[in-house]
Amino acid sequence: MNNIGVVIPVWNEEKDISLVLNTVGPINWLSQIVVIDDGSIDNTLTVAQECASKYPHMFVELLPENKGKGAALLAGVRALDAAIEVVIFLDADLYGFTADHLAKLRDPIVSQRCEMTVAGFRKGRWRTDLSQRFTPNLSGQRCLPREAAEQALLPLVDSGYGVEIGLTLYGRRKKWRVEYVIWEGASHDMKESKLGLWEGLKIRQMMYQQILETWFREWRKNRR
Repeated sequence: MNNIGVVIPVWNEEKDISLVLNTVGPINWLSQIVVIDDGSIDNTLTVAQECASKYPHMFVELLPENKGKGAALLAGVRALDAAIEVVIFLDADLYGFTADHLAKLRDPIVSQRCEMTVAGFRKGRWRTDLSQRFTPNLSGQRCLPREAAEQALLPLVDSGYGVEIGLTLYGRRKKWRVEYVIWEGASHDMKESKLGLWEGLKIRQMMYQQILETWFREWRKNRR
């Protein structure tokens, strides 16, 4: 498993996206980086395209309207070259993220110790540290074989922010081995600080609703 691709779904991330793209862009063991703009209405697309112009293995695709995170991830996996064997999913608003963090996410998959890895933050921002201690299965930083990723995402295309818990429950149903890795010093921006308190709370409420809906739907499948 030497051909590794990265999929980064983005939606209205003009402030943060360049930091992530300029971190993954120079990593020489990555074969391809796909950025999926999920119908952003700010300057995200322009910023992402400017970053991509510096790296020949990075490109940006625009979804004409906002489809949600599940659909964006699936579009990203399908946009990867056929030779890509392993896919890494990354959020667009990471801070303190390094190439070493990405390697920790990759290594258990390449050595075939497990079918999926999930990263959790420690010693970054206290709010994200605390959140991920209680809800590690909501992390958007994951690595898995490309074919398995596509199959897992097919029933989650309409899950929106519920896609991460959906991937976890899909893996349980398939009896995947899952390895959790710690990213010290990494974190991501909180929605309230990016969007303002009230808009951030509104998006967070929608996010939790989509997570609960996906959890209940996938839980019922696992009970069968």
